[in-house]
Amino acid sequence: MPSLPFRRSSLLAVGLVSLASSAQAAAPSVDDALKLAPVQSGIEFDTPSADNAKNCKINPEKIGKMTAWVVRDPNGVILRQFSDSNGDNVVDTWSYYKNGLEVYRDADLNFNGKADQYRWFHTGGSRWGVDKNEDGKIDVWKFISPEEASEEVIAAIRTNDPARFQRLLLTSDEIGKLGLSKELTDKLTARVTEASKAFTKLVAEGKIDAKAEFADFGGLRPGTVPAGTRGSSKDLTVYEDVWAMVLAGETPQQVQIGSMVNVDGAWKLIDGPALGGGNAALAGFFYDSAGVQPQPQGAPEQVAGNEPTEEMQKLLESIQKVDDQLASAAEDAKPALNKERADLLEELAGIAKEPAEREQWLQQMADMVSFAVQDGSYPEGLERLEALEKKLADDEASENLRTHVEFRRMQAAWGKSIAEPKADYAKIQEAWLKQLEEFVDKHKSGDHVAEALLQLAMASEFNSDNEAAEKWYRRLVADFGKSPNASKSEGAIRRLTSVGKTIPLKGAALQGGNVDLAQYGGKVVLVHYWSSSSPTANSDAEAIADLFKKYGGAKFDVIGVNLDYSKDEVTKFMGDHKNVLWKQLFEPGGFESRLANEMGIITLPMTILVDDKGQVVNTNLQVTELEDEIKKLLESRVANNNAPAK
Repeated sequence: MPSLPFRRSSLLAVGLVSLASSAQAAAPSVDDALKLAPVQSGIEFDTPSADNAKNCKINPEKIGKMTAWVVRDPNGVILRQFSDSNGDNVVDTWSYYKNGLEVYRDADLNFNGKADQYRWFHTGGSRWGVDKNEDGKIDVWKFISPEEASEEVIAAIRTNDPARFQRLLLTSDEIGKLGLSKELTDKLTARVTEASKAFTKLVAEGKIDAKAEFADFGGLRPGTVPAGTRGSSKDLTVYEDVWAMVLAGETPQQVQIGSMVNVDGAWKLIDGPALGGGNAALAGFFYDSAGVQPQPQGAPEQVAGNEPTEEMQKLLESIQKVDDQLASAAEDAKPALNKERADLLEELAGIAKEPAEREQWLQQMADMVSFAVQDGSYPEGLERLEALEKKLADDEASENLRTHVEFRRMQAAWGKSIAEPKADYAKIQEAWLKQLEEFVDKHKSGDHVAEALLQLAMASEFNSDNEAAEKWYRRLVADFGKSPNASKSEGAIRRLTSVGKTIPLKGAALQGGNVDLAQYGGKVVLVHYWSSSSPTANSDAEAIADLFKKYGGAKFDVIGVNLDYSKDEVTKFMGDHKNVLWKQLFEPGGFESRLANEMGIITLPMTILVDDKGQVVNTNLQVTELEDEIKKLLESRVANNNAPAK
């Protein structure tokens, strides 16, 4: 195999000639690999010192069905991964790691050598941005959390970037899909229109300059507004009264962010930012009885509770100074700084006037300490979490706070274990699952109990222990029926117990008309759950197209169930793949859509094979295994049809 050079385009592409016979190849150098950087700025990832880089290694590895160049440090911990997801021998995914975990990825999903999607993972966050014109700037947020959206607002103000703010706002198309009454739709449209003006006004005031830093996020918790409320036709998940704390100059300032609504995984704004509480406070919309425009909320003294006290401001200012030091601190200085930050957060909890506020600060402290333990910058933090956990038990704190801290302590211990140079990952994972079992056996309520149950169920599925998976899914449904994951768990139970049964699957087809699996009687049917962003989307489409061409007709058919988050993505994919001729179901929401929850889809691609009687025969086939199973079913169908009547 010839040498494997890295190629660069204007947006940094990496070429991969071939990995078929890597033994004869001259691998790219570690230096070349480590010179590559994320397209988006502000990413914290591991880069070894010049001395350590000399002992790093780069080798081709098989990652699932993909081939990748993987850079590992002297202890074998992964630093970079450059993958070929579609088998064309060209790198199209560039992944960056911190403490062995992927924190950021550039992806070229149209395979033209330029990144068009950017994703954050693990401690890097949850954002997923789409760059339609491939100019290095995000055009649309596919995923973004409320905290990250608030941070983006502050960044847009700081850099005077109206376009950056605009892409956080609800679009007119999104407003139309919320299912609100005409009256509320009109009011919401007017409110979003005013948001850009508010942004421009705040920037012009110059009170938040280029040196301002996002310091904190605030808001009680998101809530669901059920269908039927004030004439609405859909459930909505919303956040009211969100604010961000900003250090502008030497004084912390509170910026009102306003109301947000979750649209297919991305939290979108309806308001422009405003400084402080007082007359600048923003009225709620989704919880408000009329959905009114933002109005003055009374005299400053009436809303003073929204503003941080002088004592709180001093503590927040101190936290920001610690954060500034952490940004450039040497590794050996970080433990003391992280301890100081945790002390300050605990002080904030101590002066909180309301129990909910105290709980919020302690949760933030537990989150911060847990993450610092996991990334190695506060090893002693594990003992601190253990002490806090004991103190809260003695103080009889709320169940939710106690389980939150306990769960973060467990995660910290897990992260510290896997960071050990000779960590036994299999044993650590086994111990982690055992801890999760003990956790859910001990606690019957708390946000993280439902999360732990879902992790146990999913891990059991990945280990092919469907019996255990079903047990955990059933527990989640029984104990946390109102959890966002309850409907998905119900669907997973339906899927895991579906062999020998019929399953519900119907909806509007992208190509027009309706699809109902019950109407496919007499045919063997492949139900294919997929997404155009899946690394195997192209190869799977080609393989299934071959099967459809060879067996399709009166005997065999395919139903595609697309779980992209927007119709544009699947429409483009279908336009690029003219041989995908079978019906495709699509509903907005991706993994949270009705189609995904109905069968509890947790990973893609997923195939379900149905016989000519409409009964499920297999729910866990790889695309490469399909033809043999289809042949068996078709042969059985012919044999049954030719059998003499009794």
